[in-house]
Amino acid sequence: MTLIGYVGTAMPYPIFAPLFLGENSSIARSGLLSPTLLFALLMAVYPLGTLVGSVYLGRFSDRVGRKSVIFYTLIVAAGTNAISGYAIVSQSYFLLFFARFLTGLCEGNISVARAVLTDLDLGAEKAVAFGYLSSAGYAGYLTGPLLGGFLSHLSFSAPFFLAAILSVLAAFACRAYMPETRPRTAELPRRDAPPFWQAPGLKVFLGIQFLITFTINIYHEFFPALMVKNWGASPEQISYATIVATATMITLSLFGIRQMLRVWNTGQLYFYSMLMLGFSIVLFTLPDRLAAVYPIFAVFGISLAIFNSSSNTWLSDTYATVGQGRLMGVVASMFFLSNISAAIFGGVVADRSITSLMILGGVIAVASGIAFKIAVKAQVARERQ
Repeated sequence: MTLIGYVGTAMPYPIFAPLFLGENSSIARSGLLSPTLLFALLMAVYPLGTLVGSVYLGRFSDRVGRKSVIFYTLIVAAGTNAISGYAIVSQSYFLLFFARFLTGLCEGNISVARAVLTDLDLGAEKAVAFGYLSSAGYAGYLTGPLLGGFLSHLSFSAPFFLAAILSVLAAFACRAYMPETRPRTAELPRRDAPPFWQAPGLKVFLGIQFLITFTINIYHEFFPALMVKNWGASPEQISYATIVATATMITLSLFGIRQMLRVWNTGQLYFYSMLMLGFSIVLFTLPDRLAAVYPIFAVFGISLAIFNSSSNTWLSDTYATVGQGRLMGVVASMFFLSNISAAIFGGVVADRSITSLMILGGVIAVASGIAFKIAVKAQVARERQ
Protein backbone atom coordinates (compact mmCIF):
# COMPACT_ATOMS: atom_id res chain seq x y z
CA MET A 1 0.00 0.00 0.00
CA THR A 2 2.81 2.41 0.86
CA LEU A 3 4.66 1.60 -2.35
CA ILE A 4 1.59 2.22 -4.50
CA GLY A 5 0.80 5.40 -2.59
CA TYR A 6 4.29 6.85 -3.00
CA VAL A 7 4.44 5.95 -6.69
CA GLY A 8 1.24 7.93 -7.16
CA THR A 9 2.64 10.79 -5.09
CA ALA A 10 5.98 11.05 -6.90
CA MET A 11 4.75 10.65 -10.47
CA PRO A 12 3.85 14.35 -10.89
CA TYR A 13 7.32 15.60 -9.86
CA PRO A 14 8.87 15.71 -13.37
CA ILE A 15 5.70 17.26 -14.79
CA PHE A 16 5.16 20.61 -13.11
CA ALA A 17 8.36 22.34 -14.26
CA PRO A 18 7.73 21.85 -18.01
CA LEU A 19 3.99 22.36 -17.48
CA PHE A 20 4.47 25.80 -15.91
CA LEU A 21 7.79 26.96 -17.29
CA GLY A 22 7.46 25.65 -20.84
CA GLU A 23 6.91 28.06 -23.70
CA ASN A 24 3.40 26.85 -24.58
CA SER A 25 1.93 26.62 -21.08
CA SER A 26 -1.48 28.29 -20.91
CA ILE A 27 -2.27 27.15 -17.34
CA ALA A 28 0.54 29.38 -16.07
CA ARG A 29 -0.75 32.47 -17.87
CA SER A 30 -3.23 33.58 -15.22
CA GLY A 31 -2.06 37.18 -15.28
CA LEU A 32 -1.99 37.32 -11.46
CA LEU A 33 1.50 35.96 -10.78
CA SER A 34 4.49 34.93 -12.83
CA PRO A 35 4.74 31.30 -14.01
CA THR A 36 7.71 30.80 -11.66
CA LEU A 37 5.75 31.95 -8.61
CA LEU A 38 2.73 29.86 -9.60
CA PHE A 39 5.04 26.86 -9.93
CA ALA A 40 6.65 27.53 -6.52
CA LEU A 41 3.27 27.90 -4.78
CA LEU A 42 2.02 24.65 -6.31
CA MET A 43 5.15 22.82 -5.14
CA ALA A 44 4.72 24.23 -1.62
CA VAL A 45 1.01 23.50 -1.14
CA TYR A 46 1.40 19.72 -1.33
CA PRO A 47 3.87 19.34 1.60
CA LEU A 48 1.75 21.87 3.51
CA GLY A 49 -1.24 19.57 3.12
CA THR A 50 0.84 16.57 4.13
CA LEU A 51 2.07 18.41 7.21
CA VAL A 52 -1.50 19.12 8.34
CA GLY A 53 -2.69 15.63 7.44
CA SER A 54 0.12 13.91 9.32
CA VAL A 55 -0.77 15.64 12.56
CA TYR A 56 -4.53 15.17 12.50
CA LEU A 57 -4.92 11.84 10.70
CA GLY A 58 -2.58 10.06 13.11
CA ARG A 59 -4.42 11.47 16.10
CA PHE A 60 -7.82 10.66 14.54
CA SER A 61 -6.78 7.05 13.94
CA ASP A 62 -6.17 6.64 17.68
CA ARG A 63 -9.90 7.20 18.14
CA VAL A 64 -11.60 5.53 15.15
CA GLY A 65 -9.08 2.90 14.06
CA ARG A 66 -6.25 2.73 11.55
CA LYS A 67 -7.90 0.79 8.73
CA SER A 68 -10.84 3.12 8.19
CA VAL A 69 -8.64 6.23 8.14
CA ILE A 70 -6.25 4.70 5.61
CA PHE A 71 -9.08 3.37 3.44
CA TYR A 72 -11.07 6.60 3.22
CA THR A 73 -8.01 8.81 2.68
CA LEU A 74 -6.98 6.57 -0.23
CA ILE A 75 -10.47 6.89 -1.73
CA VAL A 76 -10.39 10.69 -1.37
CA ALA A 77 -6.85 10.77 -2.81
CA ALA A 78 -8.12 8.88 -5.85
CA GLY A 79 -10.70 11.61 -6.38
CA THR A 80 -8.28 14.50 -5.83
CA ASN A 81 -5.72 13.01 -8.22
CA ALA A 82 -8.44 12.67 -10.85
CA ILE A 83 -9.43 16.30 -10.22
CA SER A 84 -5.78 17.32 -10.70
CA GLY A 85 -5.76 15.60 -14.08
CA TYR A 86 -9.01 17.30 -15.03
CA ALA A 87 -7.66 20.69 -13.87
CA ILE A 88 -4.70 20.33 -16.24
CA VAL A 89 -6.98 19.37 -19.11
CA SER A 90 -9.27 22.34 -18.40
CA GLN A 91 -6.29 24.68 -17.71
CA SER A 92 -7.60 25.65 -14.24
CA TYR A 93 -4.75 26.62 -11.92
CA PHE A 94 -6.95 27.25 -8.87
CA LEU A 95 -8.62 23.85 -9.17
CA LEU A 96 -5.20 22.21 -9.49
CA PHE A 97 -3.90 24.13 -6.47
CA PHE A 98 -6.87 23.06 -4.33
CA ALA A 99 -6.67 19.43 -5.49
CA ARG A 100 -2.95 19.20 -4.70
CA PHE A 101 -3.55 20.50 -1.18
CA LEU A 102 -6.25 17.89 -0.58
CA THR A 103 -4.03 15.16 -2.05
CA GLY A 104 -1.25 16.16 0.34
CA LEU A 105 -3.73 16.14 3.21
CA CYS A 106 -4.66 12.54 2.36
CA GLU A 107 -1.05 11.46 1.93
CA GLY A 108 -0.55 12.40 5.57
CA ASN A 109 -1.87 8.87 6.15
CA ILE A 110 1.78 7.74 6.19
CA SER A 111 1.64 8.59 9.90
CA VAL A 112 -1.21 6.10 10.27
CA ALA A 113 0.76 3.44 8.39
CA ARG A 114 3.61 3.93 10.86
CA ALA A 115 1.16 3.72 13.74
CA VAL A 116 0.01 0.33 12.42
CA LEU A 117 3.54 -0.98 12.96
CA THR A 118 3.55 0.31 16.53
CA ASP A 119 0.29 -1.56 17.20
CA LEU A 120 1.70 -4.91 16.12
CA ASP A 121 3.52 -7.03 18.67
CA LEU A 122 6.78 -7.14 16.71
CA GLY A 123 9.31 -6.91 19.52
CA ALA A 124 12.84 -6.60 18.17
CA GLU A 125 11.48 -6.86 14.62
CA LYS A 126 9.83 -3.43 14.85
CA ALA A 127 12.93 -1.65 13.56
CA VAL A 128 13.12 -4.11 10.66
CA ALA A 129 9.46 -3.41 9.87
CA PHE A 130 10.08 0.34 9.85
CA GLY A 131 12.98 -0.32 7.49
CA TYR A 132 10.65 -2.19 5.15
CA LEU A 133 8.13 0.66 5.26
CA SER A 134 10.83 3.23 4.48
CA SER A 135 12.11 1.05 1.64
CA ALA A 136 8.62 0.95 0.13
CA GLY A 137 8.43 4.73 0.29
CA TYR A 138 11.83 5.27 -1.29
CA ALA A 139 11.11 2.68 -3.99
CA GLY A 140 7.98 4.67 -4.80
CA TYR A 141 9.92 7.91 -4.96
CA LEU A 142 12.45 6.25 -7.26
CA THR A 143 10.04 4.64 -9.73
CA GLY A 144 7.28 7.27 -9.58
CA PRO A 145 9.17 10.07 -11.38
CA LEU A 146 10.41 7.62 -14.02
CA LEU A 147 6.85 6.51 -14.70
CA GLY A 148 5.57 10.09 -14.61
CA GLY A 149 8.19 11.27 -17.07
CA PHE A 150 7.29 8.47 -19.47
CA LEU A 151 3.54 9.12 -19.23
CA SER A 152 3.99 12.87 -19.73
CA HIS A 153 4.85 12.12 -23.36
CA LEU A 154 1.19 11.08 -23.72
CA SER A 155 -0.15 14.11 -21.81
CA PHE A 156 0.60 16.07 -18.68
CA SER A 157 -2.67 14.87 -17.16
CA ALA A 158 -2.03 11.13 -17.70
CA PRO A 159 0.15 10.56 -14.59
CA PHE A 160 -2.57 12.03 -12.35
CA PHE A 161 -5.24 9.74 -13.74
CA LEU A 162 -2.92 6.77 -13.22
CA ALA A 163 -2.23 8.00 -9.67
CA ALA A 164 -5.99 7.93 -9.08
CA ILE A 165 -6.14 4.33 -10.29
CA LEU A 166 -3.22 3.36 -8.05
CA SER A 167 -4.95 4.95 -5.05
CA VAL A 168 -8.03 2.86 -5.76
CA LEU A 169 -5.85 -0.28 -5.93
CA ALA A 170 -4.21 0.64 -2.62
CA ALA A 171 -7.65 1.18 -1.08
CA PHE A 172 -8.73 -2.23 -2.33
CA ALA A 173 -5.61 -3.80 -0.79
CA CYS A 174 -6.42 -2.07 2.49
CA ARG A 175 -10.03 -3.25 2.54
CA ALA A 176 -9.27 -6.81 1.44
CA TYR A 177 -6.05 -7.70 3.25
CA MET A 178 -5.27 -5.29 6.08
CA PRO A 179 -6.42 -6.22 9.61
CA GLU A 180 -7.63 -3.50 11.96
CA THR A 181 -4.79 -3.12 14.44
CA ARG A 182 -6.57 -0.60 16.63
CA PRO A 183 -10.38 -1.03 16.73
CA ARG A 184 -12.59 1.71 18.15
CA THR A 185 -12.85 -0.25 21.40
CA ALA A 186 -9.09 -0.30 21.90
CA GLU A 187 -7.89 1.10 25.19
CA LEU A 188 -6.77 4.70 25.23
CA PRO A 189 -3.41 5.62 26.75
CA ARG A 190 -3.22 4.79 30.45
CA ARG A 191 -5.02 7.22 32.72
CA ASP A 192 -1.90 7.66 34.81
CA ALA A 193 0.16 8.55 31.72
CA PRO A 194 1.05 12.26 31.41
CA PRO A 195 -0.71 14.36 28.75
CA PHE A 196 0.91 14.03 25.33
CA TRP A 197 2.97 17.21 25.38
CA GLN A 198 3.92 16.72 29.02
CA ALA A 199 5.57 13.34 28.46
CA PRO A 200 9.09 13.70 29.93
CA GLY A 201 11.61 14.81 27.33
CA LEU A 202 9.25 14.46 24.37
CA LYS A 203 9.57 18.07 23.21
CA VAL A 204 13.35 17.83 23.37
CA PHE A 205 13.47 14.64 21.29
CA LEU A 206 11.01 16.03 18.76
CA GLY A 207 13.22 19.11 18.45
CA ILE A 208 16.20 16.84 17.79
CA GLN A 209 14.12 14.95 15.21
CA PHE A 210 13.35 18.25 13.48
CA LEU A 211 17.02 19.19 13.31
CA ILE A 212 18.20 15.87 11.89
CA THR A 213 15.42 15.77 9.30
CA PHE A 214 16.35 19.36 8.43
CA THR A 215 19.77 18.03 7.43
CA ILE A 216 18.20 15.19 5.45
CA ASN A 217 16.03 17.68 3.56
CA ILE A 218 19.04 19.89 2.88
CA TYR A 219 20.52 16.86 1.13
CA HIS A 220 17.35 16.00 -0.80
CA GLU A 221 16.73 19.54 -2.00
CA PHE A 222 20.24 20.80 -2.75
CA PHE A 223 22.52 17.90 -3.72
CA PRO A 224 21.51 18.29 -7.41
CA ALA A 225 22.51 21.95 -7.28
CA LEU A 226 25.84 21.00 -5.66
CA MET A 227 26.53 18.42 -8.38
CA VAL A 228 25.75 20.89 -11.16
CA LYS A 229 27.80 23.72 -9.67
CA ASN A 230 30.89 21.72 -8.64
CA TRP A 231 31.07 19.12 -11.41
CA GLY A 232 28.66 20.24 -14.14
CA ALA A 233 26.53 17.13 -13.66
CA SER A 234 23.86 16.30 -16.23
CA PRO A 235 20.29 15.25 -15.33
CA GLU A 236 21.26 11.64 -16.09
CA GLN A 237 24.23 11.80 -13.70
CA ILE A 238 22.01 13.25 -10.97
CA SER A 239 19.58 10.37 -11.57
CA TYR A 240 22.44 7.86 -11.22
CA ALA A 241 23.34 9.41 -7.84
CA THR A 242 19.73 9.09 -6.68
CA ILE A 243 19.66 5.45 -7.77
CA VAL A 244 22.90 4.68 -5.88
CA ALA A 245 21.64 6.24 -2.63
CA THR A 246 18.17 4.73 -2.88
CA ALA A 247 19.33 1.24 -3.89
CA THR A 248 21.80 1.20 -1.00
CA MET A 249 19.14 2.28 1.46
CA ILE A 250 16.63 -0.30 0.27
CA THR A 251 19.21 -3.11 0.29
CA LEU A 252 20.37 -2.37 3.83
CA SER A 253 16.80 -1.97 5.09
CA LEU A 254 15.81 -5.34 3.67
CA PHE A 255 18.91 -7.36 4.49
CA GLY A 256 21.13 -5.54 7.01
CA ILE A 257 19.09 -3.99 9.82
CA ARG A 258 18.26 -7.30 11.50
CA GLN A 259 21.99 -8.15 11.74
CA MET A 260 22.79 -4.70 13.16
CA LEU A 261 20.16 -5.11 15.87
CA ARG A 262 22.04 -8.17 17.12
CA VAL A 263 24.96 -5.89 18.00
CA TRP A 264 23.36 -2.51 18.82
CA ASN A 265 20.00 -1.45 20.21
CA THR A 266 17.76 1.08 18.45
CA GLY A 267 18.93 3.99 20.63
CA GLN A 268 22.55 3.35 19.69
CA LEU A 269 21.67 3.01 16.00
CA TYR A 270 19.66 6.24 16.17
CA PHE A 271 22.67 8.05 17.63
CA TYR A 272 25.18 6.56 15.18
CA SER A 273 22.94 7.36 12.20
CA MET A 274 22.93 11.07 13.11
CA LEU A 275 26.72 11.16 13.23
CA MET A 276 26.99 9.23 9.95
CA LEU A 277 24.50 11.54 8.23
CA GLY A 278 26.44 14.57 9.40
CA PHE A 279 29.84 13.32 8.25
CA SER A 280 28.56 11.98 4.93
CA ILE A 281 26.85 15.23 3.92
CA VAL A 282 30.11 17.11 4.60
CA LEU A 283 32.00 14.55 2.51
CA PHE A 284 29.98 15.65 -0.53
CA THR A 285 31.97 18.88 -0.60
CA LEU A 286 35.42 17.23 -0.78
CA PRO A 287 35.80 15.32 -4.12
CA ASP A 288 37.42 17.11 -7.04
CA ARG A 289 35.79 14.89 -9.67
CA LEU A 290 32.29 13.58 -10.17
CA ALA A 291 33.13 9.86 -10.13
CA ALA A 292 34.45 10.14 -6.56
CA VAL A 293 31.07 11.38 -5.32
CA TYR A 294 29.06 8.21 -6.00
CA PRO A 295 30.57 6.15 -3.14
CA ILE A 296 29.54 8.96 -0.78
CA PHE A 297 25.95 8.57 -1.95
CA ALA A 298 26.19 4.92 -0.90
CA VAL A 299 27.41 5.98 2.56
CA PHE A 300 24.57 8.47 2.83
CA GLY A 301 22.08 5.77 1.80
CA ILE A 302 23.40 3.47 4.55
CA SER A 303 23.09 6.27 7.11
CA LEU A 304 19.55 7.09 6.04
CA ALA A 305 18.48 3.43 6.18
CA ILE A 306 19.73 3.13 9.76
CA PHE A 307 18.03 6.39 10.72
CA ASN A 308 14.66 5.45 9.21
CA SER A 309 14.66 2.06 10.92
CA SER A 310 15.82 3.21 14.36
CA SER A 311 14.33 6.67 14.94
CA ASN A 312 10.63 5.77 14.73
CA THR A 313 11.20 2.56 16.68
CA TRP A 314 13.08 4.28 19.49
CA LEU A 315 10.49 7.06 19.81
CA SER A 316 7.61 4.54 19.75
CA ASP A 317 9.20 2.33 22.41
CA THR A 318 10.25 5.24 24.62
CA TYR A 319 6.81 6.84 24.55
CA ALA A 320 4.66 3.71 24.38
CA THR A 321 2.13 5.15 26.85
CA VAL A 322 0.98 7.99 24.57
CA GLY A 323 -1.33 7.64 21.58
CA GLN A 324 0.87 6.09 18.90
CA GLY A 325 -1.11 7.54 16.01
CA ARG A 326 -0.68 11.03 17.38
CA LEU A 327 2.99 10.39 18.12
CA MET A 328 3.71 9.11 14.61
CA GLY A 329 1.74 12.04 13.20
CA VAL A 330 3.82 14.59 15.09
CA VAL A 331 7.05 12.78 14.14
CA ALA A 332 6.01 12.85 10.48
CA SER A 333 5.12 16.54 10.77
CA MET A 334 8.68 17.25 11.93
CA PHE A 335 9.90 15.94 8.58
CA PHE A 336 7.50 18.01 6.51
CA LEU A 337 8.04 21.13 8.62
CA SER A 338 11.81 20.72 8.21
CA ASN A 339 11.21 20.21 4.48
CA ILE A 340 9.65 23.67 4.21
CA SER A 341 12.27 25.21 6.52
CA ALA A 342 15.15 23.66 4.57
CA ALA A 343 13.79 25.03 1.31
CA ILE A 344 13.54 28.58 2.69
CA PHE A 345 16.65 28.73 4.87
CA GLY A 346 18.72 26.55 2.54
CA GLY A 347 17.83 28.70 -0.43
CA VAL A 348 19.16 31.81 1.32
CA VAL A 349 22.45 30.12 2.27
CA ALA A 350 22.85 28.28 -1.04
CA ASP A 351 22.49 31.58 -2.89
CA ARG A 352 25.84 32.49 -1.38
CA SER A 353 27.52 29.08 -1.14
CA ILE A 354 26.07 25.60 -1.60
CA THR A 355 29.23 24.13 -0.12
CA SER A 356 28.72 26.15 3.08
CA LEU A 357 25.13 24.91 3.23
CA MET A 358 26.25 21.27 3.11
CA ILE A 359 28.87 21.83 5.80
CA LEU A 360 26.30 23.61 7.97
CA GLY A 361 23.89 20.69 7.48
CA GLY A 362 26.59 18.26 8.59
CA VAL A 363 27.34 20.30 11.69
CA ILE A 364 23.64 20.40 12.60
CA ALA A 365 23.36 16.61 12.22
CA VAL A 366 26.39 15.92 14.44
CA ALA A 367 25.15 18.46 16.99
CA SER A 368 21.77 16.69 16.95
CA GLY A 369 23.48 13.39 17.75
CA ILE A 370 25.38 14.92 20.65
CA ALA A 371 22.20 16.58 21.96
CA PHE A 372 20.39 13.23 21.73
CA LYS A 373 23.09 11.52 23.79
CA ILE A 374 22.94 14.23 26.46
CA ALA A 375 19.12 14.18 26.55
CA VAL A 376 19.01 10.39 26.95
CA LYS A 377 21.45 10.50 29.86
CA ALA A 378 19.41 13.28 31.49
CA GLN A 379 16.19 11.27 31.10
CA VAL A 380 17.80 8.14 32.61
CA ALA A 381 18.99 10.22 35.54
CA ARG A 382 15.45 11.60 36.11
CA GLU A 383 13.95 8.10 36.05
CA ARG A 384 16.46 6.88 38.66
CA GLN A 385 15.44 9.70 40.97
